[in-house]
Amino acid sequence: MTFEVDTRTININTVVSVAGFLATFVFIGIAWGASQAALSDLEEWRLQHEGVHRDLQASVRSHDAVVDSQISTLRTNLAKLDQIEYRITANEKGIEALDTRIGPDYRKLQQSVLRFPQSAVIDIDADRVDQSDPPADRGGDAGRPSLILPPGAG
Repeated sequence: MTFEVDTRTININTVVSVAGFLATFVFIGIAWGASQAALSDLEEWRLQHEGVHRDLQASVRSHDAVVDSQISTLRTNLAKLDQIEYRITANEKGIEALDTRIGPDYRKLQQSVLRFPQSAVIDIDADRVDQSDPPADRGGDAGRPSLILPPGAG
């Protein structure tokens, strides 16, 4: 028994195997290209994102510098405020000392003057001006009487 092999024909299994082998290389190439494109996109995004972070760090540093200068200004003003507070306390102590020296008689006099109506003061001054002899004319406003009016009456 001899088998005759026809060399001009190709077995279907061989065709399928060779086609599968070639398709495998084609798909590996497509996958490699897609992965390289994705990697290059990621690398580009990473570089851009690092630039955004650098810009943000510079912005934060400049903002921190502004805040630090504002804090130092506030500390300086707070020190001035402490000095003013000390001066006010010293003045209050001085006023208390004056109050004890002057005594309650001054307070009574002050309260009575505050209760005296302002319109009465104006009337009394106007009566005095009317009763007095006018001074000799020296030019200007020398002959006119001057009245002191309360705030808001003029």
